[in-house]
Amino acid sequence: MSEINTNKPSLQPDISSSRNLDRNRSSQASTAAASAPNTESDKVSLSDTLAVLEQKLTGVPEVDTARVEAIKQSIEDGSYQIDSQELARKMIDFEGDF
Repeated sequence: MSEINTNKPSLQPDISSSRNLDRNRSSQASTAAASAPNTESDKVSLSDTLAVLEQKLTGVPEVDTARVEAIKQSIEDGSYQIDSQELARKMIDFEGDF
């Protein structure tokens, strides 16, 4: 039975072999370029603007303690209200990001 699968009709040209030849050539060229040794050294430099921003951010706390205290107080006194529709929308949007 394997002999039947290898026979091709005489009128049908072998198109796939030329496609594969082109793919192999482009694949070999990209592999050769990727494996070429890098003669330049890699460099990393930070701009002056980034350095200034980093200095400014060192004094800023990661947590807004005033806002946290205000929310705690409103929860304790019962005035903190949750919009369930808005919460559900944000949860769906958050899950959609993944």
